[in-house]
Amino acid sequence: MLDLVTLGETCAALVAKSGGPLRHTVEFERRIGGAESTVAAGVARLGHRAGWISRLGADELGAFILGVMRSENVDVKHVMMVEGEQTGVFLRENRSDGRSNVFYYRSTSAFTSFSPDDLDEGYIGSARFLHLGGITPGLSSSCLATVQRAMEIAKARDVKITFDLNYRVKVWPPEDARAALESLMTNADHVLAGREDLSKLTGISDQDAQLDYLSGLGISNIVLKWGSDGTIWAGPEGVLRVPSVTVTHPVDRFGVGDAFAAGYVGGLIQGKNGPDAVDLGNRVAGWSLQLPGNIESLPTRKELEGAQKTSELTRR
Repeated sequence: MLDLVTLGETCAALVAKSGGPLRHTVEFERRIGGAESTVAAGVARLGHRAGWISRLGADELGAFILGVMRSENVDVKHVMMVEGEQTGVFLRENRSDGRSNVFYYRSTSAFTSFSPDDLDEGYIGSARFLHLGGITPGLSSSCLATVQRAMEIAKARDVKITFDLNYRVKVWPPEDARAALESLMTNADHVLAGREDLSKLTGISDQDAQLDYLSGLGISNIVLKWGSDGTIWAGPEGVLRVPSVTVTHPVDRFGVGDAFAAGYVGGLIQGKNGPDAVDLGNRVAGWSLQLPGNIESLPTRKELEGAQKTSELTRR
């Protein structure tokens, strides 16, 4: 039995080694970039059994991605390698003010053809948790249908669903995304959402208003991330604020939201309550911020064991 199954596209990521416009960049670091695969790797590093469902081109970049995931002890038996189709790619530009711009080349990637018929019901049903995100359903109509079907399978098999909003304007505009994402969030057992993603999707920027919006969708467990201002958890026990972990000199913000999700889901797998799972998510994210890369920067359970637990809960 698996602790977690994730579903989503992973691209080859070419990250500029220097700052400034991409047109002037000469050297890149090759990494892999995928929200759901990062969560699977993060949960595996915490000592749990994770599987990843995906579709890659049978090309060199696909082989690179598959090799990385295997090395992270993630089950990849349901990753399809498709002849004649390409693996998605994106390039990341680093600006002097700390911002990053991402340029996607994935609109015709192998994953965009993923369909509900490609899902193995028994595999999803073998897990305790199914983790999904808001990027995958925006890639194509068949990807949206696949995520919806995966949720149906999970519910029928009593598999708990975690959903990370992870909204990307470059993947689909808010007028196309909002109704679909609201439906998906409503059907999840746990929803993770960052303030910037929610603001871009809904136009709502006030913290209380964002929490009211999510509560209005009928979500049982809400995780509202507000960066250095901490994380709000709202569930059956009430509403609690969990302070973030202070990182004085962050090295790389790439994938930090996925690191948080890995910690949160890992906490749920360990049987922690919502606020304690949020605290673990904050600690995993804080660790990740101090190192370059997304998967490369994820901590193991052993590495976290000696870290001082600094978060305390404040009732709101």
